[in-house]
Amino acid sequence: MSEVLVARQPILDRKLELAGYELLFRDVPVPTDAAMATPEGTTAKVLLDTFTEIGIERIVGAHTAWVNVDREFLLNGRAQSLPPGLVLLEILEDQLIDDKLILAIGELRKQGYVLALDDFEYSPSAEPLLELVDVVKLDFLALGRKGLSRQVERLKPHGVKLLAEKVETQEDFAYCAEAGCELFQGYFFCRPELVRGTRVDTGRLSLLEVLAALQDPAVELGALEQMIARDLRLSYRLLRYINSAFFGLRQEVRSIGQALALIGAENLKHWAALSVFASVDDRPSELSVTALVRARFCELAGGPRPRATRSELFTLGLFSLIDALMGMPIEEALAGIPFPEDLRAALTTHHGEKGRLLECVAALERGDFDGARSIVPNAGELYLAAVGWANEATKEAA
Repeated sequence: MSEVLVARQPILDRKLELAGYELLFRDVPVPTDAAMATPEGTTAKVLLDTFTEIGIERIVGAHTAWVNVDREFLLNGRAQSLPPGLVLLEILEDQLIDDKLILAIGELRKQGYVLALDDFEYSPSAEPLLELVDVVKLDFLALGRKGLSRQVERLKPHGVKLLAEKVETQEDFAYCAEAGCELFQGYFFCRPELVRGTRVDTGRLSLLEVLAALQDPAVELGALEQMIARDLRLSYRLLRYINSAFFGLRQEVRSIGQALALIGAENLKHWAALSVFASVDDRPSELSVTALVRARFCELAGGPRPRATRSELFTLGLFSLIDALMGMPIEEALAGIPFPEDLRAALTTHHGEKGRLLECVAALERGDFDGARSIVPNAGELYLAAVGWANEATKEAA
């Protein structure tokens, strides 16, 4: 028997809109009295477990799942067990390219499957595959800028869509886009785009003011009502949220004050945090989703802990991306928020027990399941719960 660990990494287009999620997975043996061997290969077993037992919708929602597959998986007919409209098959690098593989890929393409080549570096033997796949993934970290540009030039005649992966900074994203890549993978969108010598716009500062007020346990509903009422977008979102099917109220709520009284303090924090992130128009929507996954994960993984409420742990995960939202160093973004020192240290340097929770969820995002489980033993299970919760939360508060 084994436990399937699954995480996801977003894939974005040039407009920073979500194009799908790559699934990262591990098959971890669970000790039993009698070990059971399986005739299926690891790739087949994990993928089928993901789609049948876990439920792919829990992980990617309505988006495309990008999954790594090997030669064995393609040749033995396992690929046909996956729905072509929901998956994109990434053919792993270093697979033997022969007539059998080319024939299998051609048949999958005829059946409507979309295919990609993973970690690609050009060689003449790969020419037949380039005529059959839709996407080629280039490892930016391994290739570097010059290497990526050379690969792009090589691939132009084939008309494939190019994806730059392991893109970690805004500057590298801009370079890859200029070079000709159309899709991007990596945590560049979680990094602040710093513009020196300019002021943060007043609208964004007002959003930060609302977030700061929500962290003050002594704040009164009247003060929050005034803050939210001053922002038309937040007011609209709150009334839409409270009147959604999620709450199932019999009567329509028409005032901000009534909504705040009904929603409760904890729901208000969750809603307001999501709305504030979503209200920043020039940042990718996936930023708010990632922040919510982190927030919910820390809330689930950290409690009960001494000197940390569930609300504080939710805030910990959420504010781990506040620098990217505000476009400023995290120390500056946190300067006006009344956080205790241990929370501030966890956010800025990942120090202490709370900082370890952020290290854990970051490890999951990288697919480092061993590192995550060394911090939180059931990290994989909690991550799936956090992803499912974030998927639902973003639908309700949109």
